Amino acid sequence: MKAIRIATLAAALCVGMTSVAAAQGTEPQGQGQGRGGGMGGLLLKDINLTDAQKAQVKTIRDKYVPQLQELRKSAQATGGPPDEATRTKMMDIQNKQTAEIRAILTADQQVAFDKNLAEMKARMANRSNGSS
Repeated sequence: MKAIRIATLAAALCVGMTSVAAAQGTEPQGQGQGRGGGMGGLLLKDINLTDAQKAQVKTIRDKYVPQLQELRKSAQATGGPPDEATRTKMMDIQNKQTAEIRAILTADQQVAFDKNLAEMKARMANRSNGSS
C-alpha cells in the first residue's frame, strides 16, 4: 500500500510539473522533451509531433491544468499531503489526459509513447521501492 501511495504521489508531482510548464505558456524545448518537460516531456520523448499534433497536445493539457491546479490548491489548504480521494482524482485526470494525447498519435508514435509510459512507470516504481 505504501508503494502505491508513493507512486501516486510521484505521478501527481509529474502532473504538477507538466501543469506548471503549460500554465507558463511555454513549450519545453524539443516538443516537451527532457527533464524540463515533466511527465509530458518523458511521454513524448523521441516522438516527432506535427504542428497540428503539438497544438492538440497543448489544447489537451490546457483543458486539464485548471482541474489539477484546483485539486492541488485544495490539498495544500489542508496543510498536508493530498488525501487518498484527492490522489485518486488526480490520477484519474492524468489518465484521461494521457489517453487523449495518445489518441492523437499515429500508430508508430503510439508505440514510442507506450514505451515511454512503461519506462516512466518503471522509474516511479524504482523510486518508490528505493525510498521505502
